[in-house]
Amino acid sequence: MATIEVIIRDPEGKVFDKENRLIYPMDLGKATFYEIEGAVEQFKKRVLPDIEAELLEAAQKKFIEGKAKTLICNGKVPVTLKTLHGEIDFKLQRFIDRSDGEDRQVNYFDMTRQFQERYVSDRLQEVVCYYSNRFSYTEVARLVERLTGTDQLSDQTIWKIETDKALAVNKQREAEVHEVMSKAPHDLPKVAEAVDIYDPKSREIRLFQDGIQVPGQKENRHRNQSVSKDNDDFSKDNKTSPVPSQVILLEKKSGGFEYMTEVIDEAGEEVVTLPEVIKSQVIKEYGEEKEPLPVVAIADGAKDIRQCLLTVFGVGLIIILDWYHLGKKVREFMSMICRNKEEKKEHLKFLFSHLWHGQVYAVLDYLQTKVIPKNPDKLQELINYIEKHKKEIINYKRRKKAGKPIGSGRVEKGCDQVIGFRQKKKGMSWSKLGSRSLGSLRVVELNGQWESLWLPKDAANDNGCLPLAANL
Repeated sequence: MATIEVIIRDPEGKVFDKENRLIYPMDLGKATFYEIEGAVEQFKKRVLPDIEAELLEAAQKKFIEGKAKTLICNGKVPVTLKTLHGEIDFKLQRFIDRSDGEDRQVNYFDMTRQFQERYVSDRLQEVVCYYSNRFSYTEVARLVERLTGTDQLSDQTIWKIETDKALAVNKQREAEVHEVMSKAPHDLPKVAEAVDIYDPKSREIRLFQDGIQVPGQKENRHRNQSVSKDNDDFSKDNKTSPVPSQVILLEKKSGGFEYMTEVIDEAGEEVVTLPEVIKSQVIKEYGEEKEPLPVVAIADGAKDIRQCLLTVFGVGLIIILDWYHLGKKVREFMSMICRNKEEKKEHLKFLFSHLWHGQVYAVLDYLQTKVIPKNPDKLQELINYIEKHKKEIINYKRRKKAGKPIGSGRVEKGCDQVIGFRQKKKGMSWSKLGSRSLGSLRVVELNGQWESLWLPKDAANDNGCLPLAANL
């Protein structure tokens, strides 16, 4: 049986802890690569936690040697650290801090701002938060066990890690919005009232907004049920209000889109209005522009979305009614209006042909004079709907020919990326905090800010990744 010896040296070349060198037995005579690979994998699971423990012990020792005189060593306490490579047994130095004239109990982690809330490493927390937006908490717990070799985190703990991180993100977002709005509450550039939406070369700043909702949890549901199973018996006899979320996409100067959603508190409730969130982002992105902004919003017919957009930009904003939702609405109404399938087919052929070309008044005249309804009230509702959105119904054929979007498919995909893919699965139900927390972290990821959220800037290299030594 051969052995592998790991030696860790300090910057001066001195070996750390010579008396207890890290020595591992290793059967190097394995016959197949399968056996070699398995042996190496087991070696990694043994050696990496040991190396991390050794380095952490050296860092603590160095801190003690250079500590302030007001810190009095007060013994060590054993703790177990949970990391991406497994569990680490560590003896944590305690101190009595007399810097403010009173004796105060602190420890090495307190003084160096490490492991502030729980003995779980940042990299392990990053992994569980990343995969929590892809799998159930139970599945993530199993993944952690598979990666680390030990059952380190329960699904309840993973839920807590994820929501705590999301709340930290939201507090930062709240502070950023308030800072922008306090410095420049009236600095939102004017919106251009005239934009050639049919000119392929005409500049547009596109904005999309849409809503999505997931089933809400029962109020009396126990926490361990909601976390461990990620679902609930969502029966008709015990329905609860759905949990809504809004997703907004704002086109950026550099290309691509900035994703936004609600800023929430510990209960999952909004602490900053959506108009303020949108306005602050527009100011950050376009606040220095002097010319009116050619903003073009594409959305469905939802009243709350219209109200939000008008609150931000005013009545001069150009809004395009999404073609898909327009067509869907017309089909739904005509199914309730027409007396038979033949009439429905004939009417829809006329309506879609003229709506596609933006001929709103021809459509209104047709509905008022040519359609004999089986349900007059529904016919009037459709007429009112067309009247209400007539300024937003455009020549879709002409705009599509110009290569410009006529639908809100981008934000619908965004809703699925932020909320739907993870949360809209059979049997699942959610609290506001749980649903919107996952959405908040997904927005960070989609905005390309994930690495900067978890990795300190001074530790990251040009690629946004930690150097190898720091990743150990």
